[in-house]
Amino acid sequence: MRTLFLILMLLFSHAGSAVSEEFPIPADQATIQFDTKLGVVTFMHRKHADLSFTECTTCHHTFKGEAGESIKPCHECHSKKKSAESPAAKTAFHTRCIGCHQYTAEKGEQAGPLKKKCKLCHVK
Repeated sequence: MRTLFLILMLLFSHAGSAVSEEFPIPADQATIQFDTKLGVVTFMHRKHADLSFTECTTCHHTFKGEAGESIKPCHECHSKKKSAESPAAKTAFHTRCIGCHQYTAEKGEQAGPLKKKCKLCHVK
């Protein structure tokens, strides 16, 4: 799973920032808050989009950048419970977020919170 994530991160990192320039983050989505059982998670959407190795498809993995296509919010596909089409939001977020933080830390760069430090993201 981790190897697959790293390969996907590398593939997505080479598509460039043209996607994020063509599809700017709306002002009301620059910072997103998710209510969870462990507390509110604040996701700095703008900050993550501005990282040199990320682009929209890093997280919005179903986005193809076709004319007229809009970027779907995470919870449009990922709900509280897993479905036949997609994993539950908790699984998807933890896999993407922690996986990317681990990948970044392994490159020797400053990264966000890692595994077993739940309260760094989940604030009551």
